[in-house]
Amino acid sequence: IKAQPFKDRCEWFYEHLHSGQPDSDMVHRPVNENDILLVHRDSIFRSSCEVVSKANCAKLKQGIAVRFHGEEGMGQGVVREWFDILSNEIVNPDYALFTQSADGTTFQPNSNSYVNPDHLNYFRFAGQILGLALNHRQLVNIYFTRSFYKHILGIPVNYQDVASIDPEYAKNLQWILDNDISDLGLELTFSVETDVFGAMEEVPLKPGGGSILVTQNNKELLLSGMPEIDVSDWIKNTEYTSGYEREDPVIQFVTGSSRVPHGGFANIMGGSGLQNFTIAAVPYTPNLLPTSSTCINMLKLPEYPSKEILKDRLLVALHCGSYGYTMA
Repeated sequence: IKAQPFKDRCEWFYEHLHSGQPDSDMVHRPVNENDILLVHRDSIFRSSCEVVSKANCAKLKQGIAVRFHGEEGMGQGVVREWFDILSNEIVNPDYALFTQSADGTTFQPNSNSYVNPDHLNYFRFAGQILGLALNHRQLVNIYFTRSFYKHILGIPVNYQDVASIDPEYAKNLQWILDNDISDLGLELTFSVETDVFGAMEEVPLKPGGGSILVTQNNKELLLSGMPEIDVSDWIKNTEYTSGYEREDPVIQFVTGSSRVPHGGFANIMGGSGLQNFTIAAVPYTPNLLPTSSTCINMLKLPEYPSKEILKDRLLVALHCGSYGYTMA
């Protein structure tokens, strides 16, 4: 099924995002003084984080009014400047939140962000700013790596996504995959070395990966997974919650990837380790689309009353290309 053009998907997104909400253009209505975000230019990141964390989320979605301390100006021009400055500050290396990829133009989360004691609060704030920018159609001066966008959307990543972070490393991985490495003596293991503030540390890519040699036999399975899906194995390693049982006629099996981990569905990883595929029942309401919680491998499947309605809702989700949408 062919996805709709990007313009159509944007219109669909904003139509559903703003349905039932009052006019979000605060510039054309009186502003309550208590709703103004008062920030300091000389500490714009920290002061903005403080005021946004205390602000009413519902009101921020309706409209944003910003004033810089000691300045009188307000309006959409000030709001645009605020978003523009913050987008640069979010990737400021002094905060250690994001690192620049090899292409010099895109960013990804910094695995060593813990050096900043406030990194979790700042990551949450960065997410709020990007979400508000999306909500109010404000452009930000940040481009992330393809793999990070995939994580945000809940789309599985693969080794080819490394190319947007380190093209040379991706090229070497592809060479290993395309060539017989049996007699090359590469002595590669399932681990990587990473620079942590000037000191090289070995990080296993799987439990015990530092002691597992990469061989001709295991390189395809552990890089790309198994190419064939065993439905019986899938069913065997599926859990049902919120009222569903295996025999219910509405049960569907879906995956965000065309490959399976080495060892089958019992080895699917979740956000905190091994996590079986789970199908959870959701009370049916008209026009409700199926959704998912990709971090825990969960499909949230409404209790559709007929096969025809189930098919229609699935086709709507597919036509809209809604990889990560949860509103419907």
